[in-house]
Parts: sequence; C-alpha cells; structure tokens
Amino acid sequence: MQIQPLPYDAIALERFKNEGPFIWLWEPERTEAVLGAGTPETDVDLALCAAAGVPVYRRRGGGGAVVLTPGCMIITAAYDARRKAFATQWVGPIADAIARALRGLGLEDVQVRGMGDVAIGDLKVLGSSLYANREVALYQGSLLVDPDLETIAALLPHPSREPDYRRGRGHHAFLTSLVRAGYRGGWHALAEALEAELRRV
Repeated sequence: MQIQPLPYDAIALERFKNEGPFIWLWEPERTEAVLGAGTPETDVDLALCAAAGVPVYRRRGGGGAVVLTPGCMIITAAYDARRKAFATQWVGPIADAIARALRGLGLEDVQVRGMGDVAIGDLKVLGSSLYANREVALYQGSLLVDPDLETIAALLPHPSREPDYRRGRGHHAFLTSLVRAGYRGGWHALAEALEAELRRV
C-alpha cells in the first residue's frame, strides 16, 4: 500500500506563509490513518486499511500513529517558532492549554501525560505531533470527542513505542472520548474554549 505525505501539512504551512500564526480546529470527513515522521509502518494495519479503503499518510511531525475519523477534533496550531529557543518547548504549554480548556468545560481529572498526551485519569483523549523549522512551530493534535473508537482500535496494532502510563494496555482499555467521559457541551463550546486557551500559548 502506498503511503502519501499528509496533505494537511502542506496546507497548514502554506497558510502560515500567507497569514502568519493561526489556529484551525476541524473534523475529518472520512477515516484516515497517519504515521508519524519516524513511526514504523507496522504501527498501522496496512492490509486492513487497504481492504477498507482507508488512506494512509505520513506527517512531517513526530509522535505515534493515529486514526482520524469523524468525531475527532483535529487541532492544527501554527506559531512563530522564533518565540522559543527549542522546538520541544512548544509541546508542554500547548498540552497544558488544551487540558485547561477541558477542565474549564467541567471535565474532571484532565491532565497532561507522557509526551504531550492529554488524558482523563489514565485514559487518553488526545495525542499530538510537532513539526518545527526556523519559522514555524506546527502543532497537530487529535482530540477524541465522539469518534468510532472500535475503528481506531481495529486499524492500529499495539504501538512499537508507548508512554509509561499506558502500561501495556490495548486501545480498548487505553482510549476514551470526551462524550464517554460525560461531556455534553457541543462542538462550538469546545472549539471556543480551546481556541481561547491556545491563543494564550
């Protein structure tokens, strides 16, 4: 199965070139699998993706493999990279901003775990990726609002690398969604809260 470059990378970098820093919150229209820059292809079930007609992409940023489906909120945020000395200095503050927004919406026990994950307790609701050059720090996160978790679990084998807090758990025992955690505030309120916090990073 041919793996293509993630088209959203080019779209975001071109937008930054034309507009400068921005925050773009959007929902996928179809199911797609995405590998990180250094993630082995075995972290996605390529045969199952091919059989199901699910395209597989590779992004410029790091992080693990993800499956994007309707019901995910994709957080694409581009910042002026010159504001921080090291690219790694972006991930923590952005994850903290997302966690604050979720806590402000009434979700309890939201915390940053691992390398920029956001979790409710020890259940992951957001994974992230960062690509940076001298001009732009491009953050991309996948927030599980109300996606098809069964599809995500089916298309992703156990990852080649995992954060300590995962403790070997499979996707069914490791992932949750905002709706499963009790969020009922709707897409607009969520987007508004996230954008307000992300603009303060």
